[in-house]
Order: sequence, then structure tokens, then C-alpha cells
Amino acid sequence: MELTGIYLAISGLVLLWAFRGGYWKVLIKPSVINSVLGGILALGLAWNVKASLPGMAAEALVGLSFQFFGASLLVAMYGVRPAIVMLAGVTTIISLISSWTLEDALRQFLVLGAFPAITACLVIRLINRFLPKHLFIFILGHGYVAGVMSIIIPSLVLMLWHQAFAAQVWGLSMDIVDWFVTLVILSFTEGSLSGMLLAVFVIYRPHWVPAFSDAEYLKAPTGNSSKMP
Repeated sequence: MELTGIYLAISGLVLLWAFRGGYWKVLIKPSVINSVLGGILALGLAWNVKASLPGMAAEALVGLSFQFFGASLLVAMYGVRPAIVMLAGVTTIISLISSWTLEDALRQFLVLGAFPAITACLVIRLINRFLPKHLFIFILGHGYVAGVMSIIIPSLVLMLWHQAFAAQVWGLSMDIVDWFVTLVILSFTEGSLSGMLLAVFVIYRPHWVPAFSDAEYLKAPTGNSSKMP
């Protein structure tokens, strides 16, 4: 119950911030509504796919099921606040049709959604600050690099927190080699899928990517970054 209260408080603060300012309204624009609904459905399926390797302990990733997050891709497409709103929708739908408890749902929202999304946003801001605006940089940086880091950084933080505070409470064994190998594989898979899908959407469905601007990335190779929500 104590953890549930902590998860609930953190999730509430994250959602209040996400809804603040009306940035989420980009999700209900007619030009993107199909991609939003399709993205929620696709991530709902992806979050239920368990990632494992032959011979790897089930708890090698700190007892959490890591698969295709999709959080960084949503941030690259819509911005971090709309992405978090979408991820909350994914979590709600899955929790209603599965056996997740409230604690499970809140933990999954934070671990699979909010933390990777915020990490991806920070990486994208750094890329925009120090690199020129270019289509290649948008796809590689916002898609691939942000995707990789959105897995690596939250996972390292979780592992350190687990080892410091919760190893005995959760009763999990930790094979650091298995954990690290799995983390590398899954992070590069996340980055590859995010970069590939972002490239496809930018080329064939640019109206699905409100964060992408022809004027910025195709006509102005230099300049400071635009402000992400």
C-alpha cells in the first residue's frame, strides 16, 4: 500500500504537468487523430509482449517486463506532454482488460511510459541545442538516439535503486551480466524501431508528426531548436 501511494502521487504530479498548458490538444486534431488512436492500440499490444532471452532469468530486468516502449517515438512525434497523456491512456486501457492491480498499472505507467518519455525529451532537447536542424539528424537523433537512451538511462536508475533499497524486499536475484546484455539488446531494438517508424511517418505521413516542420528541417539547416512542449 505504501508503494501504491508513492506511485499514485508521482503519477498524479506527472499527469498534472502533462495536461498543463493545453499541449495535449494536439492529439485531437483531425490530421493526427488516426495516428493517436492507432498508436494507443499498437502500444497496448506491444506492452503485453514479454521480452526474454534463452537461459535468462525472468527477473533479470529487475522484475519488470521490458519490451518495445514506444515512449520516445511518441515524444519525437507529438512532444513530451502529449506523449505522456497517450501513455496514460495506454496504461488505463490495459489495466481495464488485464489482471493488473492499481500498483501494477501505476508502476507500468511510470517505468514504461513517463520515465522513458521524459528521458527522451531531455535527449532531444540536447540534440536540438547542439546540432543543426536537418532531416537526417531529426530521424537519427530524435528517433534512434533518443530511443536508445530512453531505455538505458531509466533502466540504470532502476537497477541502482533496486540494488540499494529493494533487493531484499523484492527477493530478486540479479545476474548483472544477463541484465547488461539484455539491456543493450533491448535498447538498440527500441532505438532501431523508433528511428525506422519515425522515418516512415515523416516521409509518408508527415501530418502525423506535428513536431516535424518542413520549414525547420528541410529549408533551414542551421539555427536554434524550437521549444518542445
